[in-house]
Amino acid sequence: MAKSNLNDLLDRKPVGIIKRGKGVQLSTEQPQEPLQSAQVHKSTSAPVYEKKNIRPSKGYKVLVVDLDPQSNATQGLGIDLDENEPEYSVYEVLLNPEKGVSFATIPTDAGIDLIPSTLNLAGAESELSGTVGREILLSEALNEVRDRYDYILIDSPPNLGLFTLNAMAAATSLLVPVQAHVYAYKALPKLEKTIGLVRKLNPTLAIGGIFVTQSDSRTNLSATIAHRLRDEYKDLVFETVIPLNVKLAESPAAGQPVALYDPTGAGAKAYKKLTDEIEARYGKK
Repeated sequence: MAKSNLNDLLDRKPVGIIKRGKGVQLSTEQPQEPLQSAQVHKSTSAPVYEKKNIRPSKGYKVLVVDLDPQSNATQGLGIDLDENEPEYSVYEVLLNPEKGVSFATIPTDAGIDLIPSTLNLAGAESELSGTVGREILLSEALNEVRDRYDYILIDSPPNLGLFTLNAMAAATSLLVPVQAHVYAYKALPKLEKTIGLVRKLNPTLAIGGIFVTQSDSRTNLSATIAHRLRDEYKDLVFETVIPLNVKLAESPAAGQPVALYDPTGAGAKAYKKLTDEIEARYGKK
């Protein structure tokens, strides 16, 4: 699980995490179609675990895989694709899984490694349409480094297409950010159904945790959604609730995880608490 920036990735779309020898997938539902409109908060959650929140100081080795053609996680980790596009990206990884991922991995200022995404990825789905085993390309490529990192976090697109299936096939469990809206809540059964289908490729896949994002304390709706989630999913739901917060929206534009952009703000503090919860559940024993 890419600890440093896990917060930013967690707050948006599906994201995958692999703990040394294991995997965890993140996904976020927003108020529209399940995973389809989960753009802003999924990738915010991933890069939120920056230098201080990611825990590099604890000696964790972390890798973020940006599997989204929109490259939010890549840009949120400070990579300027307009001025300095990486030579290799996750696009080349998917086309050459037998070569592993090291050739496309770059360091970031957040203290974690990154396999970036570029615009090239947008055309990869059609290029791979005739490839046998196309749903497990990422899993195959990551075999090279599964024991090299304590956590691998996979940021997938806000839809249930080929890239998201690759993320799920490579992971062992899902962390699910759910926006505090009715449509997001109602999307969870569809996600569960998809997990059931992906288990044919990855039998260990399961929901490892759910957390509420974009919660507005001024409305009854946010509290109602959180209550319903806890009532239905019990201990799977993390105690931490991520509030509706302007700095969380601003930090990706600044190319920084919120823990660096606004370390004392409500959003960063909430993600730090969530990081602690995730670390308690999945951290080193």
